[in-house]
Amino acid sequence: MSDKSQETTEAVKQTVQDAVNGLKIFATNPVGGLPEFYKGLGEKRSLGVGIAFGIFFVVCFVFGFGNLFQVFAMSTNSDETPFFQVAFFGALLVISIVGSSFVTRLLFRGSGSISGDVFIAGTALLPTSFLILLIGLLGAGNLEILIVLGILAITYTILMIYTGCNKISRISESVAALAVAIMIVLSTWLFKVLVIAQLT
Repeated sequence: MSDKSQETTEAVKQTVQDAVNGLKIFATNPVGGLPEFYKGLGEKRSLGVGIAFGIFFVVCFVFGFGNLFQVFAMSTNSDETPFFQVAFFGALLVISIVGSSFVTRLLFRGSGSISGDVFIAGTALLPTSFLILLIGLLGAGNLEILIVLGILAITYTILMIYTGCNKISRISESVAALAVAIMIVLSTWLFKVLVIAQLT
């Protein structure tokens, strides 16, 4: 094995280990543990963790919604394999949140970095990732349970974005709540624009 391949392998192992450690922290303290975890990782490793969590979201997205897209493709007599499209749409959502974090940080004169933007996006999507995973496992027949879990996922996502904006992007606490609202609206708009551009 070449030195470069060995370095890549070690980097991947480190990222996986960091991601697992992050999941352990977020399982007990998903909001308060976010900035300390980021600080302990540093710029390079936090970027890797953010990417890893983003990939995890895409996998959950495909698992949770892939069958729905398959049914839609069959009903429209489409010959395309929908799972690649589902994965692409999931990736677009991750990119949209990263982009909105970047723009919001600049707008409110934060002092973070692109690594922090990716980290915030990846970690903020974790509650939604597990929600989508449960949707795929439980199905639509457990609507009441999914509604409760959905509320929990949205609550934790908003709190994690707020903490990321304030503690990682260093956006002032006085405007951090507004920054969260703008980030959510902006990421939704960016996702819509990217999806429309892909479909047209």
